[in-house]
Amino acid sequence: MRRLLAAFVVVLLTLTAGMSQVQLKALSNDDVMQMVTLGLSDDVIVEKIRSASSTNFDTSIDRLKVLKAAKVSDVVLRAMINPRSAASGPNSGRVVDEMATKFKRLQNGVVTVWSEFGHGTGFIISSDGLVLTNQHVVGPSEYLALQFDPQRKIPAVLLAADAERDVAVLWCDLRLVPEAINLELAKRDELNPSLIEGERVFTIGSPLNQQKILTSGIASKIEKTAIISDVNINHGNSGGPLFNSQGQVVGITTFGDFTSRGGPGVSGIVKIEEAMPIIEQARSKMTTSTRPNPELLPVEPNDLFPIEAIKSTLLQDKFDSKPYSLGVGDFDVVMITPPLKYRAEKESEIRAAKEKGKRNRKSEVAVQNSFRPLDDLKNWEVYVGEYKPVLLIRATPKLRETGGSVFLRSLAAAGGAYNVPAKLRFKADFYKMTLACGSKEISPILPGKIAHVVDVRTGLVNATDAAYEGFYEYPADSIGPSCGQVTLTLYGEKDPSKAFIKKVDGKSVDRIFQDFGPYRSQHESAQVH
Repeated sequence: MRRLLAAFVVVLLTLTAGMSQVQLKALSNDDVMQMVTLGLSDDVIVEKIRSASSTNFDTSIDRLKVLKAAKVSDVVLRAMINPRSAASGPNSGRVVDEMATKFKRLQNGVVTVWSEFGHGTGFIISSDGLVLTNQHVVGPSEYLALQFDPQRKIPAVLLAADAERDVAVLWCDLRLVPEAINLELAKRDELNPSLIEGERVFTIGSPLNQQKILTSGIASKIEKTAIISDVNINHGNSGGPLFNSQGQVVGITTFGDFTSRGGPGVSGIVKIEEAMPIIEQARSKMTTSTRPNPELLPVEPNDLFPIEAIKSTLLQDKFDSKPYSLGVGDFDVVMITPPLKYRAEKESEIRAAKEKGKRNRKSEVAVQNSFRPLDDLKNWEVYVGEYKPVLLIRATPKLRETGGSVFLRSLAAAGGAYNVPAKLRFKADFYKMTLACGSKEISPILPGKIAHVVDVRTGLVNATDAAYEGFYEYPADSIGPSCGQVTLTLYGEKDPSKAFIKKVDGKSVDRIFQDFGPYRSQHESAQVH
């Protein structure tokens, strides 16, 4: 019996040692590259390195080349080179409040919602891919996408919406974002309310050009269907979750009401209870609807357009803008690159600077070079955020004189009256566009629509109308001489089956390609290093 017991102990110790060896397996270069391949964010990978019981990284020059080729970021490489610094973190010794800890966890339940009419915020409410947002963020858009981080954007569909409550429920497949979490919706409880007036609240959203920004405030007043707070809601925050101090979702951030004199203003938040009936409608439609396949959609580039290229554009004495413009059926089209965009916006300043220079050259006492239009490029980080390395194609419906107007003016002219104003209206309403490089259709980063309103009344013209114009964003490398033929096709709302096809002139293609030359060189150089 003692021998049997002894043998059992030996086997148990052997198994325990084996399990310990598995559990204590050191984190290696291959593990990091596998996490990058899975699409995990830098924060998640660094956190894994920080929490690992041991690491066995090879950070020799040759292995760093391999890691860089595998698209491991510099942030992760620094953590691999010095895991101890990753463990202590840059905030070691600082007092981090509970909200910061909650933000780190809860942001994985928040997404940016993209539609044809712009962007807002949404949040995940179930593991099967239901996402809650505002109805006005979605609108009548046929294109819907959810962006989890700078690298991953996936398609979504609308299941249910209520314009009166301003609530919409989207559906997506979350398999490409395994670290996504469901946010806890606060439950209605008369004895223990989910939120009280004066309680600290916070939201996570995508205001302006940012993503997943934390904003906090106080719940100032709780109405029957809404919450009033001083939490700041900028454009892009709409549709995000409002959390109570316990990290539960109590509302959907909807609008901001800011005074013209400045100051924080107040924000309106739809109470989460208002969304419950729409969520139930969405669940009932899941059995008869088709969820989009999990695929990664094009995203905006993370790198920047070279500032020197912008400077050289401004310093050109002659700038030919004709290659950027073309007519396509009922639409006027302009292909906008970062240099063209900045040149167009600064043209008046350039002309003013030249006139000032001419005047000063005639004066013996004038202070020379006191006005320099390039000075505002000193804060270049802000500048490049406004001029992204993307190709924008804007399609605006043409104005034309109505048949009735032509008839009336001809009658008036026959009677000797020539001062009757021409009545102009848009020829079409933009529906969609496609861009083809050779036989390959280019997927846009964002297919956008903007309301275009004109109201001009003069002695010669009477133009009062509104229409949608297209504003599509494409990758910088979408078109070039290697395409052979670049084709732009536009469709109007009145007859969506009627295509206006334009073969883009080679001179225009070359000019667009040249504009992005400095960006390509910078991008290729970064990849080599």
